Amino acid sequence: MKINRKGFTLIELLVVLVILGILITLAYMGVSQYMKQARDTVYEDFEKNITSGVTNYLIDHSGSIPSVGESLVVDVEKLVCEGYIEDLEDPREASKTCNLESYAIVKRNNDTNYNMDIEYSACLKCSGYESPACSNSIDGIKRLKADASCEVK
Repeated sequence: MKINRKGFTLIELLVVLVILGILITLAYMGVSQYMKQARDTVYEDFEKNITSGVTNYLIDHSGSIPSVGESLVVDVEKLVCEGYIEDLEDPREASKTCNLESYAIVKRNNDTNYNMDIEYSACLKCSGYESPACSNSIDGIKRLKADASCEVK
């Protein structure tokens, strides 16, 4: 008498589960690396936006440009309030922004003829990210903050 057993053995099921586990792990590692790279790109774009915003601000408010050899700190929330940049929505936490603790440092170096040599550094502080420019000390530097009537997230 011949017994016809259809189905899988326990060993075959375990092998399939192990293979699926390995494939899921590899897919997760690839996707998480892609997500980190995308977040880093967003942070770099935020830093460029801050630099562009403070440049435009100083074009409109030329009296705020620091003297040769001096620096100025402009808060991002001031740039947002006055419409020079949009809210910097945190890529890690969509309900938060990177506005409140971020700022730009403007340093005026030696001028040549009619050209101003101005150096911009954007300090971006978001949850889990901080720009290298944030390591610069801003103690004792004139700081432009947003007006009290401004509401920033």
